Amino acid sequence: MLLCRRLLPRVHTPIRVYAQQLIGSQVHGKAVSHSRLANVTVHNALPEAVDLAPMLHRPSRVEKELLERVACISTWLPPRAPKKSAQVEKMAEALPDPFAAYAELRAQNRTLAASLPLPILVALSEKATKHGLSTIVDGIATDLLDGIITTSDRQLRVATALLSATHHDPPVLDKQKIHSLLILLRQFHALSELSSANISTLVKRIVDNPGIDPYDAKTTDILLPIFHQSLTNRSAPNGAKSMTYRPPGDVFIAFGLIHKLIIFDRDRHALRLFQTLTETCHIPVEAFTEVYHTSAKGNNFAFVVRSTLVRACLHWGWYHRALDIVVTAIRTQVSVDIALTELALSTLHLALHNASTNHFKHCTWLICHLINSASNVIVPDNMIRLFYDKAMHLQDGPSAEVLYKDTQSPRVIRRMKYPLPRGYSLTWLMNHLTITSRNVHLARTLAKQVIDEMEPLPVQDRAHFISLTASHGFSSSARTLWERYSVGRDREAVLGNASLMLRMVSIFSKLIYRTKAEIEEPTPSQDEASPGTASTLDERHKLLEHLLQFVEQVVGAFRMSKGSLEETSHYDLSTLARAYITLGRVSEGLDMLKVLLQRYEIPDLYDINIALSAMAELHPKKAVGILKKMVERGICPDAVTFGTIIHHAILHGEMRLAGYLIGRAKELGCEELSAKTTASLIRASVNADGAPKSILKENLQRAWEIIQSGDVSSVVHTPNTGKYCIFASLRLDDPVMAFKFWETLVKEKTEWGDRKQVFQRRLIADMIQRHCQEGALSRSRGRQMLAQLRERRVLL
Repeated sequence: MLLCRRLLPRVHTPIRVYAQQLIGSQVHGKAVSHSRLANVTVHNALPEAVDLAPMLHRPSRVEKELLERVACISTWLPPRAPKKSAQVEKMAEALPDPFAAYAELRAQNRTLAASLPLPILVALSEKATKHGLSTIVDGIATDLLDGIITTSDRQLRVATALLSATHHDPPVLDKQKIHSLLILLRQFHALSELSSANISTLVKRIVDNPGIDPYDAKTTDILLPIFHQSLTNRSAPNGAKSMTYRPPGDVFIAFGLIHKLIIFDRDRHALRLFQTLTETCHIPVEAFTEVYHTSAKGNNFAFVVRSTLVRACLHWGWYHRALDIVVTAIRTQVSVDIALTELALSTLHLALHNASTNHFKHCTWLICHLINSASNVIVPDNMIRLFYDKAMHLQDGPSAEVLYKDTQSPRVIRRMKYPLPRGYSLTWLMNHLTITSRNVHLARTLAKQVIDEMEPLPVQDRAHFISLTASHGFSSSARTLWERYSVGRDREAVLGNASLMLRMVSIFSKLIYRTKAEIEEPTPSQDEASPGTASTLDERHKLLEHLLQFVEQVVGAFRMSKGSLEETSHYDLSTLARAYITLGRVSEGLDMLKVLLQRYEIPDLYDINIALSAMAELHPKKAVGILKKMVERGICPDAVTFGTIIHHAILHGEMRLAGYLIGRAKELGCEELSAKTTASLIRASVNADGAPKSILKENLQRAWEIIQSGDVSSVVHTPNTGKYCIFASLRLDDPVMAFKFWETLVKEKTEWGDRKQVFQRRLIADMIQRHCQEGALSRSRGRQMLAQLRERRVLL
């Protein structure tokens, strides 16, 4: 009991007692002790003596209530909530008590808020800074710098408290106020009041800032002497201890600070700090042994210091710091320096091995800069492949796409032909180009390059790579790769893959259908009696024959690889059925399903969808009848079922039937149809012949909203969809909408010189010119769009 005696007043005495003292002090100009118990409470609750400002006026009732609430800051604790709780993340938006009370008090009377007891102001500053309450921190800092907070002791203590929690991210105080607070402390010769951790945090913020800020340079001038002094007593050990030694965080910051000082044109300070790190053995001797051929320009000092720092960073394993120094040095460089380029290559190689997700973007920028540089810089092939491998490991497809795009530019190819990714990275890049970014041009280029350069594909990836090639319309490349890998020891990986067989059948069945249509319905401009037309028809007949033979070869090879039908798996039989139905051989497809029934295997929804697709392709209405019977018998169709019938209904022009199916799908809970069905609906809605322009305009706007809100990797975001929307926009005499569809779906997805895209750009440019001449479109907007289209037009 005696041990707890001193704690009892703190436990049992309400904070309201201290608030009454606070209010009384504001009235009478000094602290009034109502009782001995109250004095004990104050001194227990607050570690400092209460230093009160002189009385200004008698507080109102509202101000007394606010003062009472503000006084609770000494015992206030943040609400207990999960780390990612919205209550904690939005604390700055909805200020909790007592911060809300302080903000209201300051809004009513800044002088009264600034004259709060010193312990209250310090507690407000520390806790508001710690929890990122920028409104409170900024208010206290403004009052301090404006001189409303009086007396040197109060100013010193509050300034130190505001700078005590600068680790908060993002920073609560702006750089200008931090600089002003540091000047204030320097005037009082009180910079030593800041802890070494606070100094390091302030310097680290300057070092980590990728830009150049004038306040960073001014703040560095104030902090550098103290930070520099803290490094003089930290030496790296010698002997056996040096094997396991890791420099402290301040040394890591110092490396970046030297680099920043060079940018700030503080070469003398950079040299002193560099010498200190050398004397304390944090810049090892090995960093000076490697000699580079430096240029004869006036930047030798910067290069020597930076190159030595980079090698020291590599010695300590600070690859990201080394990479930051090199990247910044190159970005601030006016002309190309061979020595710096060599340093960049050696740094990039080690940084790629140890790159994290955040720093891989720096590697991407650096390697692309070296590849596109005007000098004769050649990035080694093994570094290019290492970059692709690391991009695959980090799942950074956009960076790999940027590098591949740069290596395939004509200017780079004329100087150097860089290698493709190798192994699994090659299939991963193709998957990204076709599925994620939908960059049809680069995907087609990659497939053609794999064929031309005889780049080997891993056995496990061959079927998937060819499937990606076939599913995106690269029929010739898919056929070449299939024929290449359908022979040899590992041919079963290609011949027996059901997904690949189905993809090949799908794309070549479309070619067969198109070729038959060209033979049966030749264009009216052709003269059937002319010898040129006859030779063309003969060529098309031969092409059709080759296509039929190849498809038969693909299906036959798959069927032979599976042995007898009785031993073929359920999935393979279903895939065979679907392939036969796709080729129009419905009876053979249904025979495959009969085998399943003969083996007493229950058909699943996938099998039913296959049969329905065969029915819907010929008679969509009959397929709808079967769908109704499925629902009556308790078989719930899925989005694929509805999508299949809707797709064929659209192809048959049965728009009402398609609308009925969409409504029925929503009733049965199939809210989201497949992306393929959505693409079909978009094409049908913007190409509705005979529909009023008002309806077409609504459909086009709805299509744009779907494209904007949908997944970029879906089949909706393809140049083919863009083509339909562009021509629909042009028919509506709307060049702005046509430009939007071109920019989103076509510009970066197909080759710039592609005939279809060239034709689309010219049509859009002509309409833009006409609208500008008629005054329907502003000339500034017209010039912007023409610049993107790279079309020259005179806008009168």
